[in-house]
Amino acid sequence: MQLKSNSFLHLTILAILSVLLILMFSNSSKNQITPEKCEEIGLPVMHIDTMAGKKINSKINYVTAMYEAEGLSGSCKIRGHGNTTWQTRELYKRPYLLKLNKPAPLFGMEQSKKWILMANTADKTSLRNEYSYFLARNVWNKMKWTPDARFAAVFINGKFNGLYQVTEKIEYEKLSLPNGSFLATVNSRLNKEWNFRTSRGTKISIRMEQKSESEYKQMEQIIQNAEDVIFSPDFKSAEKGWQSVIDEDSFVDWYLINEFTKNHDAKFQASCYFYYDSQVKKIFMGPLWDMDISCGNISYDGCQDPEGFWVSQDQWYKRLFEDEYFAGKVTERWNETKVKLLGSFTWIENESKNVKPFVMLNDSVWHNLGKRQWPHAPGWKNRKTYESEVDYMIDFLKKREQWMSNAYRANACKNSF
Repeated sequence: MQLKSNSFLHLTILAILSVLLILMFSNSSKNQITPEKCEEIGLPVMHIDTMAGKKINSKINYVTAMYEAEGLSGSCKIRGHGNTTWQTRELYKRPYLLKLNKPAPLFGMEQSKKWILMANTADKTSLRNEYSYFLARNVWNKMKWTPDARFAAVFINGKFNGLYQVTEKIEYEKLSLPNGSFLATVNSRLNKEWNFRTSRGTKISIRMEQKSESEYKQMEQIIQNAEDVIFSPDFKSAEKGWQSVIDEDSFVDWYLINEFTKNHDAKFQASCYFYYDSQVKKIFMGPLWDMDISCGNISYDGCQDPEGFWVSQDQWYKRLFEDEYFAGKVTERWNETKVKLLGSFTWIENESKNVKPFVMLNDSVWHNLGKRQWPHAPGWKNRKTYESEVDYMIDFLKKREQWMSNAYRANACKNSF
């Protein structure tokens, strides 16, 4: 017993020392990266300086700061962001929520006050979020709005903190909806402004601020009513069924993006946004969000395999696929967009060449390539280079496209989704 205890103690000490060495080395490397070095490779720069150099250690409490990016500057607040990406010990580089005092058009995007600094630490290609946005704009483009994003080097208190994807935050105001509309998300953590479970157990967060309890209850009832209709005996009826309460086009396109990329969270677990349009009185899927553990970048629940359906196994979509009309619409949309989808693989190849210098600069500090880290995608030990990570992503997607095409060709969508 004493021997086992000593061995455990030694392993614990070694693990702690390893973490300390990584952090010490990364801090040393941070000091060697200058804004000029970033600009030499075409990477825009953002500076964030907190008051008195205060560290950003919380995702609840903001830290007051100043920012500067391509001639724009001003006061702001910053805090941590995310769930797994903020908490997981293997992911040292953290994401942030930046709140400007005044709206600004950062890096040429539409002006806004709130921005997400995506760390993309779990995605060694730094392409999965960007690729999903590409699909939403160029292949399955029937969702109302998709966030815009730009890569940038972020310096915090004078030190290079790494490559970030400065991304528009999903907000109700961005959707330009009529009065009485609202934004919501499937959220397994139930940790937002107003949270509830539907009668079938779907966990929902209403993403609207400063509403009264009666207003939240009304929104809750609209969602519950839609679920009741989807599971009603007349759910296939065009007048009384699901078509009367949800938008067909957005549900189809949102599904195809998430099923094709086999996005783990999209099985109505987390970050599944939808909104209610009070004018047409229907629920629409979207916008897309949080795609870093898609495209094979995962090691569990079968989402690491290019074969098999995933998103369609959620109870809402599973029910929809019991209607031959909905299943047929998915197959029809898949077939009509297939040429554009195949062309998207070339987009990945070209974009990876543009992004590679940025990722390599980031890796000189954080050393993600070839390292064990969540979500532990299969074969990570053998992928030591950026090119090998990109090849793995493309190979997964090509196999996924073949498998789904064969499934649709065999008319498997009706009962096998």
